[in-house]
Amino acid sequence: MNRLISFFFLIFILAVSFGCKKDSKRRIEKFHRQDVGYSAFGILSDKDYKSLTVEIIFMTGFKPTDLAIDNLKQLISAQCNKPDGVRFIFREISPQVKSSYSIDDVVSIENEYREEFTYRKDLAICFLFLDGPSSENQGSSMVLGQAYYNTSMVIYEKSLKDNSGGFGEPELYKLETTVINHEFGHILGLVNNGTEMYHPHQDAANGSHCINSDCLMYWEAETGSLFSNLIGNSPIPTFDSNCLKDLKEKGGR
Repeated sequence: MNRLISFFFLIFILAVSFGCKKDSKRRIEKFHRQDVGYSAFGILSDKDYKSLTVEIIFMTGFKPTDLAIDNLKQLISAQCNKPDGVRFIFREISPQVKSSYSIDDVVSIENEYREEFTYRKDLAICFLFLDGPSSENQGSSMVLGQAYYNTSMVIYEKSLKDNSGGFGEPELYKLETTVINHEFGHILGLVNNGTEMYHPHQDAANGSHCINSDCLMYWEAETGSLFSNLIGNSPIPTFDSNCLKDLKEKGGR
């Protein structure tokens, strides 16, 4: 009799444990499927999350340059309050050799390969670097990167490689830095998309972008219109004073 009771008790414990794991997975998935800008405060401040994990998933042959990653690290250090540090995880996956990628394709890849998720006091974000262009490209008009969830961004690395390094083209790391940091700016809630404006500076005609053409959050920074702005000694754009003020008021440095 005691053995029978113990058996059913064990079954009960296993069922509860399995149910808890499923609930936990649902909560994780729900947290990472919010609108762009939803986690701006969590990424910027140290109130809810003390550390940040940045997962870099790249297809073979399309890993971002070390210089671009170093520049992203500097931006995070300058803007985000994370006393327990920032951890970078690099994950290489096989190319899919698609002619182009839709956002649905991107989400499917993230669902299959992403392994780092927010846990306790550590908030996780994810970048995907792909071996093909965006399906939203039209002629000479290109989409170079997109923030599509609150912790998720895609960089169309092949488009960056195809339009850099040659005569009359920008250096690859400059193009990467601009697009990567621009998309990160979007998940930080810029402009007026999760992080409120201290002073009006949104370019409403172009969505969540800044009216200042010299600012990192100007709309051209994620499109092919950017190329000519980075040639030669042209500087890599940074957040202007209005964007910096917005980030600080939201909990950033």
